[in-house]
Amino acid sequence: MLMGILALMLMLGVVPAQAAESGLNLTPAQEACIKKALTSAEYQLFLVNPYDVALKEKTKACFTSGGSGTGTGSGTGGSGSSNVKVSNIPTSGKWITANPIDLTNVTSISVFRSCSGHDYSGSNTKGQVETDRSMKHYIQTNVPWTATDSIKGYAPFAGTVSITDEQFPLGKQLAVTSPVTGWTMVYFHGDPQVKNGAKVKAGQVITAWPPSNAPAVIDQLHQEGTSFDLAFRTYDGRYMDSPLLHMSPAVAKSWTAKGFTPARAIVSKSARDASPCNGTYNATDSTDFIRAN
Repeated sequence: MLMGILALMLMLGVVPAQAAESGLNLTPAQEACIKKALTSAEYQLFLVNPYDVALKEKTKACFTSGGSGTGTGSGTGGSGSSNVKVSNIPTSGKWITANPIDLTNVTSISVFRSCSGHDYSGSNTKGQVETDRSMKHYIQTNVPWTATDSIKGYAPFAGTVSITDEQFPLGKQLAVTSPVTGWTMVYFHGDPQVKNGAKVKAGQVITAWPPSNAPAVIDQLHQEGTSFDLAFRTYDGRYMDSPLLHMSPAVAKSWTAKGFTPARAIVSKSARDASPCNGTYNATDSTDFIRAN
């Protein structure tokens, strides 16, 4: 299974120039501004991890009214996030009241802060800067790529949908942002089942995997089974966290039944700091993936 996951991750995000999963929806003016503000190497890192605090600071002017503003404050929100204006964003709470994905065919997930895929880091809920780690969860299933749209993704709470293109042409990236908390669930490489800007209710079907264009690029994908990823962050990129810490008891119960608990599926900041990724994202099953029960 490991080689299949790693091969897919190489296609979906390890190489910045080929597969950045930024979630950005940049205008030509913003892109030009960012390229001017960063070196070529920094720009590639920005595409992969737009939440890096140092890079965000260097590109800040590109997202203000004096630049080519998006209205998000940080400039890293997807389309539609500019409609959210939540200043006092909570950092604790059980806001995920509906299961974000169908867990039936899930065989394993990567731990939060893994060394898998690529650098996807920023600030945690304590406001501490974290770098060189993957602050999201990769989801591995036993569903073949040809079984398109057979795995469903659901809105975890009521909110507004934003849809953006993926750098690697496999499906679309969809995000749901709560107008109450300002938190966003991001679903990578799926087929949106609702329109950009849609207002959705908790539990509503919003995306599906494998995406319908998977057969067109199947020669570039490992045949073991579908893999996709989930990220949980604030609309303005202020905080990132594992969704496992914000699930209602009913939702958490289904994840616990599969063996996916915070205790097993979250690497602490201190533990990752003590064992850094050092830019190498090829973690093994035994270190950074949790198999389902």
